[in-house]
Amino acid sequence: AGCGGRPAGYPETAPVRGVVTLDGKPLAGASVSFVPAAGRSSAGMTDDDGRYELFYTGRIKGAMLGSHRVMLSKRVPDAAYQMTAQEKEMLASGDYILPLAELLPKRYRGIDSELSAEVEAGRNVIDFELTSEPLSRQR
Repeated sequence: AGCGGRPAGYPETAPVRGVVTLDGKPLAGASVSFVPAAGRSSAGMTDDDGRYELFYTGRIKGAMLGSHRVMLSKRVPDAAYQMTAQEKEMLASGDYILPLAELLPKRYRGIDSELSAEVEAGRNVIDFELTSEPLSRQR
């Protein structure tokens, strides 16, 4: 057994933090995932100021060293959803949650994300400055 630090058998990780903005404003409540080509991904959430910190496991902060695809997601209640009368009653009593819609353009989400990052030994500060796509280009 090792002393402190990382459990035996875990890859080397390094701390990763940064700020995510959308159209120049902090993006609060977004999930941030760093996914290596092989191995466990790391994830975190942005705070009210758009700041995030990654966790490899519940106790181990950071991400594996190397190249990662970066996937971001921000889900918000779907304002376009038309609730039924029954759903409105359930919402009023706290028994219903509005369906969610993805706020971010597809180019930042999932396996098709165009974002990437390199995690190096030592501390990593990796910021993401996202932009909305014009409505005419969204699908």
